[in-house]
Amino acid sequence: MGTFALNYGENPQQGGFVTVDAGSQDPLAITRFTTPEGATALSDAASMSWSTLKEFDNSLEAITRAAAAYEANVAGQVPKMAILTSRGTPFSAVAGASDSVVKLAIENEFRSAFGAFLITNVDITEQTAYKIRQWMGENRPFLGIAAPSIEATAAPYFERKGRKCHLLANPELGKLGRHSLRQETISHAIRGATVSQQPNPYVPQFPAVWDNDLKNDMSLAWGICAASPSSCITVVRDKMLIANAAGHIQLVTASENAVLHAKFTRRTQMLDGASVCSDSFFSFADAFDQLARRKVKAIFAPSGSVHDNQVRAHAEQFNVLFHTVPANEGRIFYGH
Repeated sequence: MGTFALNYGENPQQGGFVTVDAGSQDPLAITRFTTPEGATALSDAASMSWSTLKEFDNSLEAITRAAAAYEANVAGQVPKMAILTSRGTPFSAVAGASDSVVKLAIENEFRSAFGAFLITNVDITEQTAYKIRQWMGENRPFLGIAAPSIEATAAPYFERKGRKCHLLANPELGKLGRHSLRQETISHAIRGATVSQQPNPYVPQFPAVWDNDLKNDMSLAWGICAASPSSCITVVRDKMLIANAAGHIQLVTASENAVLHAKFTRRTQMLDGASVCSDSFFSFADAFDQLARRKVKAIFAPSGSVHDNQVRAHAEQFNVLFHTVPANEGRIFYGH
């Protein structure tokens, strides 16, 4: 164990510290990440904040969840991915075959990309860094970037005024799959105690009759939803995150806000044929109705509501593919 002082905590007026588990065997532990120059990531802890490390961890949760779903459902093929996270929630994600996923993730939510944390399984060469700098636009750097490798000559492209863009490299990000899921106990301090739980081992297996396009989209939707605060509705179309409405008290509100988000970003038409993931069961058909009337193609959610039959009948009425698993098996609440 070792304790390092951070620049500050969640807010500037709060002190912050990070305590390292030197015995961790997790290949994606923060201690396994390095700077482009080869120093350990936490050698730069004094310029980091609590939020930097939380955004890093939430981003890591999202990309590993999505990779596990891809491996389980799309012939073991994990695509290139770029995920942007801010305020603890992934808000832009794209899957594809090249470094263009970073470009698309930025363009997907350009107004929010400033100051976000980028995680990707794309190697950041100097050439890629140059392209990312053009994609970001002038003076719009990231809070941090985690990638399998980051060339030292790439670092100058991500310099920020006043604050630092933290560059974290780990080759394991280039080899993601089910084995990458968190294995260690998760703990949180409460007043006078520490609560701990096992990591969630669930990875969905989608119906064999689904085509690969649907499995691809739902794998990304599930990965993002599984790393977002509940209650959450996540919408993906053509391997691109269309909306991620997270942190709502009622699922119907999450559904309404997912539709509003798509409307605000001028992607309402992309709801037609989209894949949707919910982190909990639909207690009533009203939340489902918000999505079904926009002609989404498929919805994945745990079951367990007394109104399950009504919700399923609603799905059949609108010709929406509705795949469920029992809540005690597949509920994916995260971040409580």
